[in-house]
Amino acid sequence: MEDFVVQFGSYVSTYGYAALFGLFLFGLMGLLPVPEETLLVFAGFLVSTGELTYLSTLLVCYFGSIAGMTAAYWIGYKLGHPFIEKRLKRFEKGYRVYKKTEEWFQRFGKWAIPIGYFIPGVRQYTAYFAGITELPFRIYAILAYLGGLFWTTLFVTLGMVLGDNWAKLFEMAIKKITVVIIIVFVVGVSIAYLVHRFRKRKAGENINHG
Repeated sequence: MEDFVVQFGSYVSTYGYAALFGLFLFGLMGLLPVPEETLLVFAGFLVSTGELTYLSTLLVCYFGSIAGMTAAYWIGYKLGHPFIEKRLKRFEKGYRVYKKTEEWFQRFGKWAIPIGYFIPGVRQYTAYFAGITELPFRIYAILAYLGGLFWTTLFVTLGMVLGDNWAKLFEMAIKKITVVIIIVFVVGVSIAYLVHRFRKRKAGENINHG
């Protein structure tokens, strides 16, 4: 935690909102090794001290995050997909695996976009892969922007509430929050899948009876 404060904390304290926006922009694009959750909580701590204001901090962190996620999507869409279609087609097995992965991502994997915010090292790749697999931008934007709003609001607020104790309680709090979020996500997806299977089976039975 001391390394974080030295490396990023002083930078944010010095340059304020501009630093926050830039760190989240390049961090979510995977261009800088930024510990985003820690940065969000630290920003919330600065709100508690009066160095930053809550609404401005929330908006800057949010717009920096979704700007990075949007840029990563379009990089994947404009560069990644054409490259794979041109190069990977030469390798039949590899291309077949990619197409199956693409189909899975478009059907179910898109839900990894909002939950991916809570898994370090995953959130950056979901944006690129969504673009590479040509997930429609409208669907991507809804999931990424709503997920980003919940993520930034949760951790900035957490930092503000923890105040001076943020460094001591952060790791324990974030582990519990992440576990709860993942459990809720897994249960939700499982229920949605079972409902989908049930409806599909019922539709098949109705056709056969008809």
